[in-house]
Amino acid sequence: MAKTVVILGAGWAGLPLAHKLLKYTLPKVKDLKVILVSPNTHFYWNLAAVRGVIPGAFTNDELFLPIQPGFARYPEASFQFLLGKASKIDPNSSTMEITQNYCNKSSLSYDQLVIATGSQILNEMPFKPVGTHEETLNALHSLQQQIKAATSIVIAGAGPTGVETAGEIAAHYGAEKEITLVIGGEHVLGSSTVQPSVSQTVERDLRKLGVKLIHNAKVNISKASDNGDGDAAAQTTIKLSNGTTLIADLYLPLFGVKLNTTFVPSNLLDSTGSIILDKTMRVTGTKNIWGIGDVGNLEPKQVTVIDAMIIHLSSALDAVLTGKGEVKEYKLGKPMIFITMGKKYATGQIGGWKLWGLLVAYVKGRNIFVDTAKAYVEGRTLRHAAM
Repeated sequence: MAKTVVILGAGWAGLPLAHKLLKYTLPKVKDLKVILVSPNTHFYWNLAAVRGVIPGAFTNDELFLPIQPGFARYPEASFQFLLGKASKIDPNSSTMEITQNYCNKSSLSYDQLVIATGSQILNEMPFKPVGTHEETLNALHSLQQQIKAATSIVIAGAGPTGVETAGEIAAHYGAEKEITLVIGGEHVLGSSTVQPSVSQTVERDLRKLGVKLIHNAKVNISKASDNGDGDAAAQTTIKLSNGTTLIADLYLPLFGVKLNTTFVPSNLLDSTGSIILDKTMRVTGTKNIWGIGDVGNLEPKQVTVIDAMIIHLSSALDAVLTGKGEVKEYKLGKPMIFITMGKKYATGQIGGWKLWGLLVAYVKGRNIFVDTAKAYVEGRTLRHAAM
């Protein structure tokens, strides 16, 4: 009987994990079958979305790459790609219900289950997938036109997405657009573990780019007018917690994430909605369910940690499926962050070391790694490690 591994999610973690199992474990476990479940036909290189929201910065083909062609080299009986998403799982019977993209429901059984469903921006902005490939693409195109039409833009949220988006728009348009960044605390990147000097560099560079910074304020109320004009968004009135009222042609709420874990039994989740994992990345209280990426509670919800998690989990599953070797504990990585604001301004940190801005600008700022996307999606390489 086939050993079935179901991977929920074909994003940064689930897609390369499927490739690793088929490339390295399948030759040792001939009856292995990997089922990859995702509502998206295409992989969204959303790492570059902060620049991709600017019309013409990247083509659709650079940001969205088809998933299925990369799996054509594996035996047909060993791989299945299902368009849909999990609606519930039953750990006791090792089964789940899948709601397919066209509303049909089906049941799947698994020997091993990997939850890699990721997260969304809290306000469902297309900086991450917002649904199917078509829905995400349409949402991105709409936002591109709104940014093009706006002369004043307010961005709330000063995490990596907020500061990079503000910097990218300001670097591209210059004085054509008035960009305001609302910062919830005393400095940008307040929810991360960056050194003060990194935050200071980011704020200095944003000011050089003409971005207006408002500290210690959060958006209490945002109210859009009834409709926009043509491609433009509806003008929005934004009331801040410090009593300030802003009026903008476009308001971008880029704070918070919503984890895609609503189908997971509540007893397997913590208070934030993250899946509770043990030190091996197995879901606590289960024998054959694993979590990886944003859905788990082990690492920061950043793409910088994904390579190490993929390498660990593929090794753990290989040990379980072959019955050889042991499942080792996952070793937490060093804090890493790389911030680019256009092609010129950048900074970053690895562990306790602040990175030279010119280095980050050269490595990431030129094209935000879109030139590596095809190899990643086809399973030929990880982001910064060999497949």
